[in-house]
Amino acid sequence: MGQVGLGCVTAILNQDICGTLVMIDIAPAAKKLEGEAKDFQQGGGFHQTTTILASSDYDVSENSDLVIITAGVPQKPGESRLSLVERNAKIMGAIMPQVLKYSPHATIMIVSNPCDIMTALACKMAGPNFPQGKIFGAGTTLDSSRFQCLIAQSMDIDPRNVHGYIIGEHGDSSVPVWSSVRIGALPLLAPGQVVDDTLKAIHKAVVDSAYDVINLKGYTNWAIGMSVAYLAKAVLNDNRTISPVSTCVRGLYGITEDVFLAVPCSIGSQGVQRVAILPLTPEEESTLQKSAKGIWEVQKPIWEQLDAQNV
Repeated sequence: MGQVGLGCVTAILNQDICGTLVMIDIAPAAKKLEGEAKDFQQGGGFHQTTTILASSDYDVSENSDLVIITAGVPQKPGESRLSLVERNAKIMGAIMPQVLKYSPHATIMIVSNPCDIMTALACKMAGPNFPQGKIFGAGTTLDSSRFQCLIAQSMDIDPRNVHGYIIGEHGDSSVPVWSSVRIGALPLLAPGQVVDDTLKAIHKAVVDSAYDVINLKGYTNWAIGMSVAYLAKAVLNDNRTISPVSTCVRGLYGITEDVFLAVPCSIGSQGVQRVAILPLTPEEESTLQKSAKGIWEVQKPIWEQLDAQNV
């Protein structure tokens, strides 16, 4: 299990979210995974009673309520998330049949990068009979947190009082929805106010955030772990939490391709319960459409390959 998976486990345990937690990795990593499980088990006196298991066999996770997939080739310094697609698509192809075999009724959250394309491929692999919305990606939940925190820092206020979303790709073509940002109950932008260079710099900092952390420590794990735990809690407690997660956006905002992008959704026990249609300015909608086309160009060859295999 990689650093992102461990970050997710740490956050989930510290927030007392589940009663049983199973970590799965490939056989060559089984010994290390056993050590991670023992390490977590020894901290059992500091969180609610949680059974912690580790294995390279999926049967130990049978009948899970929620499956979180973080497996994949890690992003290197200077490497975009989209460049990971071919390598991680093969990994997803090995994981999904096992997940569907042992937990056919589970809600599935995809964290592996590139998150949006991996979510689309996971849904394709699950087949048309798998309930719509039960597979979703972590999307821009973390990006939106970064967005809120940077705005809050610039105004010296609590990030929890900044309300706004990054939508679209969890990556370089993400879209900041400035038109709906609120500080408390007040809109950030006055009617007719344009997005200036200061605000554009905030969005650039959001896009660069993961690259900055990777350049400094080699990987990201804690913030993504906290965002995944937030979504896991929404699923396992059926909270109907609104968060920008990756789901199919064909037919929304003029998008015609079979792409998955992050938009605000209500998240509960069955995954995406419904999409909350966020009003966009013409410029925001155009930028989202451009993001969708870019994602589709990367996704299309693998999508067509799966079609040829009757997946």
